[in-house]
Amino acid sequence: MDSVTTHPFITFAPAMPQEARADTHAALVSFFQDFGFTGRNDLEKLAGWVLGTRELSLSPEAALALARWRVEGWLAEVLGPSHVGPSLMVRGRAAFVLVGGARWGADVLMRAPSSLPEAWRRAVCEAVPMSAPAEVPCQMREQVLVLNPFMDMLRRWLRPAAGQAGVSPSR
Repeated sequence: MDSVTTHPFITFAPAMPQEARADTHAALVSFFQDFGFTGRNDLEKLAGWVLGTRELSLSPEAALALARWRVEGWLAEVLGPSHVGPSLMVRGRAAFVLVGGARWGADVLMRAPSSLPEAWRRAVCEAVPMSAPAEVPCQMREQVLVLNPFMDMLRRWLRPAAGQAGVSPSR
């Protein structure tokens, strides 16, 4: 009787083409370059931090979603609950870049925020840009169209200076 035995830790998942891995890696490198990381070693570490052992099974979109999720979690812990919201990633990235977080290397994102120096965490919190006020619909003020600007200028020149000093006759 012939039998086939396999090692329990070997999986027979089909390997993805090399170009898919390159696309996934390139997407992650681009994502972390937006945070100011430029060193190849740092970018490799961060890509490995996001991908882990799933490099063969993640599409670029899924890898970016995972990277955003990890970085948002890190930013939420660093900045605190007052900054958590839909603009956390944008404002947090701006604060991270403003304080030069990439100078600390890739380990700064891979460490627990509680292990970072308190002064640095406070600097990141202070560097968060203020959000713009929400748009509010309102009525636009009435505007006056002057069809003949030369006549309007002539009217202003001929009117008495003492009578209506700052009022436009076109209104």
